[in-house]
Amino acid sequence: MTESIRPLLQPSLTDLPRGPHGLARERVTGSQRQRLLYAMTVVVAEKGYTAATVADVTARAGVSRKTFYELFADKEECFIAAADTGRELMVKRLEASFVRSSAQSLSPLATLRASIRAFLGLIAEEPEFAKAFFLETAAAGGRAQAHQDSCRTWFAGTMRAWHAKIPGHRSVPHETYTAAADATHEAVCRRLRQGRIGEVPALEDAVLHICLALMGVATPPEDAEEGEPGEA
Repeated sequence: MTESIRPLLQPSLTDLPRGPHGLARERVTGSQRQRLLYAMTVVVAEKGYTAATVADVTARAGVSRKTFYELFADKEECFIAAADTGRELMVKRLEASFVRSSAQSLSPLATLRASIRAFLGLIAEEPEFAKAFFLETAAAGGRAQAHQDSCRTWFAGTMRAWHAKIPGHRSVPHETYTAAADATHEAVCRRLRQGRIGEVPALEDAVLHICLALMGVATPPEDAEEGEPGEA
């Protein structure tokens, strides 16, 4: 049986009971915070960052305005917290996927392809998260952009670590890996802007080609033997 995976930022703490209860304050606050982060994601995905309001978020979360401002200074701080928490969860999930790929003793190219497939697949599975934090971060300003840049830095780091394992690999400037991350990000964002999030996984070959070309790694013959994604 396949284990169900909770969507990124969906609250893991159950709704609080109505009326007096004996739950610890930390649990109450944790539940409220999770609901606000998830609500921020959903509202921004639906309306855009600029149009989203604190009232929209609190209504969606079922949390009072007073509680919102006890937890966050303003809309920007809540959005950044949601982006940062979601990024951490995304990285953890992808790293677990990478570990599973490594355990299968795949060829270097197959390992890279599996990693790209996992990344693109996760985006397609998380439409609200993708729309909110891939498309709306620029509207949220510099602090939020810094958090998104950290995600691209992580992607660049995974490319660099993979490249270092290629026997006789050609040294390239560090900015090469950042360029691969930027190109991948833009390719994904283009699909999101076009409302074609379900087609993001189809970028697998393009992203693989971009990464290999920038790193100066030739596509070995075995890639053709492995077949294109989705082929039987």
